[in-house]
Amino acid sequence: MLTILILASPASAQSRFELGAGVTWTGGFDAGGGDALLTRNPATGSTPLTLFETSSRVKAAPGASIIVGLRLTSRVAVEAMADYSRPVLRTTISNDFENATGTTADSRLTSLVVGGSALYTFGSARLIPFAFGGAGWMRQLDEDNVMLLTGAEAHGGGGVKYRLDRHFALRGQGGVTIRQKSIAFDERRRLQPQTWAGLTYHW
Repeated sequence: MLTILILASPASAQSRFELGAGVTWTGGFDAGGGDALLTRNPATGSTPLTLFETSSRVKAAPGASIIVGLRLTSRVAVEAMADYSRPVLRTTISNDFENATGTTADSRLTSLVVGGSALYTFGSARLIPFAFGGAGWMRQLDEDNVMLLTGAEAHGGGGVKYRLDRHFALRGQGGVTIRQKSIAFDERRRLQPQTWAGLTYHW
């Protein structure tokens, strides 16, 4: 979801390329859960015995990103991006059959998203609004390097860029990322908020 703004202004009319680096924040989501079941002795009943229940959540996480863009027209640009983060999957154990105190277990994930976007800018003043949308590929790996998951990702949103001088600008944006898969107890699409803030250089 990470995009770059092409500055369309008289001072940068000949600039075609953009390079940026920044930090991201990606929201968390409910990762589902499950019950630990034990087959009962037939003499005590036919339904499984629940030993304990679990619920999980992937926590919001900061990340680092780079973006490279190409201006096609005074309004339209395309860009490539890569985003790296280390979110935490937290699992809570509750309703233990032996009345043990509930506990939590954390596993740190490694998440990498690479992709591309199209961007449209509005105006050519020092402060320039923009809108973006695109898609990418996501790879997630658990802390023990056992569970590997890959899937598609789509993103969109808007933001602003503030020109500091002929080459540098500050940029901030917000939007959503929709991920086909994530490491969780159930496989379904998940929508997560995401923000980006950083510095861009154009020439």
